[in-house]
Amino acid sequence: MDRALRWLSNAAKGELRESDEPFEIPAFDTNSASATTIAFNETQESFSDWRTEYGQWGTVNLRSLPTAEETYATGTFKNSDDEVVYQPQWGEYIDSNPDDSVSGAWALLEEMPIEPPWEAPETWEQLDVFFEGTETDPYELRANIKPVLDDEPVKVLLIGFPIPATVDGDPEIIYWQPIEIKEFKDPNDLSGGFRDTGKGPEIAERREAGEEQIRWLDSDNWSHEQLTRRGHMTEWFLDRNIVLIGAGALGSMVAENLVRAGCQQLTIVDNDTYEIGNMARHTLTIDEVGRNKATAIADRLESIAPYAQVLDVDSAFPPSGELPEPIREAEVVIDCTASRGVRRALDAIRWNHPVVFCSAAMGRRANRLFCFRAYSHTFPYSDYNEAFDPWRLQEQIEWDEDEDAIPERVGCWHPASVIRTDRVMTWAGTVTRLLDQATALSLRENHFTVLETGSDGELPTISQATPPFQDGTIWRAPESPITVQIPATCLEAMYDRCRKEHPCETGGILAGTDRLDGPALVVNARDPPRDSIQEPTRFLRGTDKVEEWLKDARESIGIDYLGEWHYHPGASPDISRDDRTAMNEIANDDGYDCPHPLLFIVGQDEEDQFSINAYLFHDSKEYEQLERIDSPDAASTLNVGDDI
Repeated sequence: MDRALRWLSNAAKGELRESDEPFEIPAFDTNSASATTIAFNETQESFSDWRTEYGQWGTVNLRSLPTAEETYATGTFKNSDDEVVYQPQWGEYIDSNPDDSVSGAWALLEEMPIEPPWEAPETWEQLDVFFEGTETDPYELRANIKPVLDDEPVKVLLIGFPIPATVDGDPEIIYWQPIEIKEFKDPNDLSGGFRDTGKGPEIAERREAGEEQIRWLDSDNWSHEQLTRRGHMTEWFLDRNIVLIGAGALGSMVAENLVRAGCQQLTIVDNDTYEIGNMARHTLTIDEVGRNKATAIADRLESIAPYAQVLDVDSAFPPSGELPEPIREAEVVIDCTASRGVRRALDAIRWNHPVVFCSAAMGRRANRLFCFRAYSHTFPYSDYNEAFDPWRLQEQIEWDEDEDAIPERVGCWHPASVIRTDRVMTWAGTVTRLLDQATALSLRENHFTVLETGSDGELPTISQATPPFQDGTIWRAPESPITVQIPATCLEAMYDRCRKEHPCETGGILAGTDRLDGPALVVNARDPPRDSIQEPTRFLRGTDKVEEWLKDARESIGIDYLGEWHYHPGASPDISRDDRTAMNEIANDDGYDCPHPLLFIVGQDEEDQFSINAYLFHDSKEYEQLERIDSPDAASTLNVGDDI
């Protein structure tokens, strides 16, 4: 009770609000009117257009919107001479509903119709006070707008007035507070009669409407700058032409984030159809099943933001023939396809102006996000590949067919990855955050970010990912321009197999990949095939399913045969004559397609500690013992030449 009394006391003295606090519209009593809302679009820019219209009146087109509550959006404003005064700039959602509309009226005051400290007019007689000194008389206004509004299902008069952004600040936006006129006064109902001078409607309104209760309606400013005040992207993006390629799970959520964050010009490119199986992690609903994804998402996004202009290109990228104008004029291009073909196509196109590029993709189980950003006239495909190649290999190595693939539908097995929608949402929000940072890029500069989160059973925590294959050792050929890197995981796999088979010899094949700008990389030290011979002083690597495994590894992972490894239990890792003979045969065997095979030998000293030597063979029957370099960074100055 004490707090209520203090509030009333401060309100009576006009001390509820202090200077520089955000300005709020005082309450207009809307209880007596229908549940109708008027949406208007007023900005600081349009405010300057209205300054010359103070005290004037006119008509306005009101577009009915398909919302749950009865809502109308303001269209063209005309003055009393039927000249266009203001044309709000809406998005496609409102512009596509021009037919189902009604006519309304407007009158613009120079000050807010509030009786200090907070009271709004409750009757037309009280409102008349605020028209004093203007060219408009409210009763004459009612008579003038009667022919326009009389046959409309809802009769709306917008009372406009300037408001500031802060208490005691300068006015900067026009606010429209609507009035519902239940009915106009009929001159024939006047008691005592009247002479027919043409003033009958005005006289009727003046005599009968003064004590009439004003039926205030609800209204909201739906302008872009108002709706995005609670959080938007960097201002630079808001009016840019943005093209998003790929309307799948990640793309659909990135697109929605962009529009909700204030982006106004967006084009979606995708030739795919939305299917029921997509619903688990997509923004579209059952109603859109069977529709083109780009078209359906464009419709959805326009219904989210009244300022959005979202176009659809329902074809693969790049579209055949001449590029559509929205793509040619793109200032931001976002790729969410995870497709090499799309990235190559972007690399082949040159824009006349610099473009912000963003290529985003999720890794296995969506545990990682790969986000490449660039600012250039064309997408730097080679730079992207250089940055992403190690990660592509890491992802392929980690892929588990049993755990990471599920049947798309009964009877049709398809490697649809197991990804939860909450992960997609997390990464979609991260992409827009990273895109915000792209405005800091200089021309021809690019940046590659890899983020990762925990496994499915953990609470999500996001961190910068450690680059793959950084914990291995580098080996250098003393004479040939060749270097080799073997990760610690591969070395440990060798040692585990040696412990398991001790005191017998063991071994297996080495598989990996060549890298143009770095050492050849061993990524798999395979266990011995089942038909291998393993004895205390003898090892003969078998061939059971080796050819099939190498073919599958080449096609699915992109790795090839690089050589062999084996174990000398209780002995040094020195090469033997039999080792040389076997490796020379491999170097000359076209079936292996490896003229420079590697051999890693694991030895064991008297204290059971492992040691390792590496050798490089040539088809000329020569070989070199490789020199070990402790730090991978030391290899950055090496000249890598012939592929292994």
